[in-house]
Amino acid sequence: MTEDKNKQLNRLLNAINKRNAVHYQIPNAGKFIFNKIVPYVFIYRVKDAEKRDKMLSDLAKTENASIVCRSDEFALEDWLKPIAQKLAEEFGACLLVEAWIADKDQTEDIQIHVGQKDILPLAEYFQKNMRKEAPEISISLAKDLHIPMPPDLPALYNQKELQNKQILLMGISIKQNYIDNNDLVLPIMMRLYRESLAKSLSRLFFEFLRVYTHLNATAQKINFHQVLTPLMSDIDGALSQESKKFDFLLMVTPLNTTDAWLQFKKDKFYKTPKFLYRPMHVDPDLVKRRLYNLRIEDIYDPTMAYIFRDKRAELDSMVTMLADRGKEDFVHGSLQVFGNVSEKLINSATAILMMTEDEDAKKRPDEIINAHDFAKLAREEVKFLQQQDPEFNCPIRVREDISGVMVNRGALNISTEYKLTKQRAKALIQHEIGTHVVTYFNGRQQPLNLFSLGVPGYEELQEGLAVLSEYIVGGLNNSRLRIIAARVLAVQHMLLGNSFSDCFFMLVDQFAFKHETAFQIVMRVYRGGGLTKDALYLKGIMELLTYLKDGNNVHLLMMGKIRKDYLSIIKDLLQKDILVPPKIIPRYLFPDYSEQWKTVKRKGNIFKLI
Repeated sequence: MTEDKNKQLNRLLNAINKRNAVHYQIPNAGKFIFNKIVPYVFIYRVKDAEKRDKMLSDLAKTENASIVCRSDEFALEDWLKPIAQKLAEEFGACLLVEAWIADKDQTEDIQIHVGQKDILPLAEYFQKNMRKEAPEISISLAKDLHIPMPPDLPALYNQKELQNKQILLMGISIKQNYIDNNDLVLPIMMRLYRESLAKSLSRLFFEFLRVYTHLNATAQKINFHQVLTPLMSDIDGALSQESKKFDFLLMVTPLNTTDAWLQFKKDKFYKTPKFLYRPMHVDPDLVKRRLYNLRIEDIYDPTMAYIFRDKRAELDSMVTMLADRGKEDFVHGSLQVFGNVSEKLINSATAILMMTEDEDAKKRPDEIINAHDFAKLAREEVKFLQQQDPEFNCPIRVREDISGVMVNRGALNISTEYKLTKQRAKALIQHEIGTHVVTYFNGRQQPLNLFSLGVPGYEELQEGLAVLSEYIVGGLNNSRLRIIAARVLAVQHMLLGNSFSDCFFMLVDQFAFKHETAFQIVMRVYRGGGLTKDALYLKGIMELLTYLKDGNNVHLLMMGKIRKDYLSIIKDLLQKDILVPPKIIPRYLFPDYSEQWKTVKRKGNIFKLI
């Protein structure tokens, strides 16, 4: 390769490294197109003196990344190998799909060629989708002994070069059935080939991203969700039905929190309290059998299939956690569902605790209200929100069998023992009703149940928004921030193997928490066997502040119980009128609080909220 070509190749590699789109024209030879830097490339090499096939050329234009070139003018393999290697290093794997015009003796309309065992599941997936997309086009799968390549052209790789590398190569040979004996194009047939191949390739690439790479598949824009099919609705309904059979948070929250606290205090805080839980009323094996009997693999739209698989995996992990309550394995499931704590999060939590002191100690006793008074305030907020839609509702229950305050499926549950200040009540109503209940109601207006029950991993964004709502209405004081920060350190302490009492004394001795407050923090983290969910409050608000500082729309977050990396999908579904805008807007998004939102966007940092 000449020095000039080396420079050009380095520019391409540098663009991949920086994730910059690149269009590179090779004079008299062809072009490299990366509309988006992705770990897959569609390749079409034109043979010497062969007329370029319009269908394959147009097909290449539909892909995010493609290479079209003349084989006699350009040694593609000299360029492709470093590019593919760079993509594999960046994303964990690289998929190359080369298409060519089939020989006259090929019997099938399309034949898929594979020479690597690792790519066989992808090839079978592509074949299955093509048969669904265009049943009139015959397609077969050939397991070659060599790396796929067009006839009369050099192979892009040899077998040895692809060993122990994360580069997969698949070939597709296509008969020109869309050209008649007089060399005239049959436009309807050509469109059938181009569109069915384009859609099947998009699903193939999406499946490759999901299974073979560490790239977030939901970030890939695949425009097939024009309508919700009956199968999508059936699977959404089935996932919703399984989710409703158990209330995860209620099932992992102790029934005897008050008694456990009194006993813990009696034992001088040195004996780990015994918590009692609701009986397990679902059979995990039966739930899992029903979940994995769902035909998600038959869903036409790869994005929707990804969302449903994601939810199924979450429900699988949650029901496993319920079966493991009180056992060591419970915490492993929690790490899968709710995640770990990063060093950055721990440092931020520690800094907040070091910079602040408890403000609640300065409150006067006459500001304290009980559970029934709080319920009354909550009902007034529901009436206020019903002015936007009379159908909005939120059952409010004062109960003896829970701790603190909890929303489940649009209902607000309050412990009979719960007490708080009036100012804290104002903030908590926006947290629980303004965020959790409103997003549940708005989610129920969507055609998919997932948006009311919660897409997988929605808790981080949801809790971040709920905590920020407290700040907007003037209720996020330093005492509340300290509790949110302390939860992060308690999760870290628990994951390091420390006992309940050790964690309790860490909060009391190092950060001056009152005994009962420290107990409540530690109980929430150690319940069930170790729940990492409480670290999401601080993580969520920090992520949300960055989201707002970047100029993103907060109203979009009211669509339902969603997570940040689903927003691109949600915007797309909104544009197609599949989803509807939120019906209810919480009080904290009313114009009365516009100045507070401007302040939040300007500050953009958790420490500036202190």
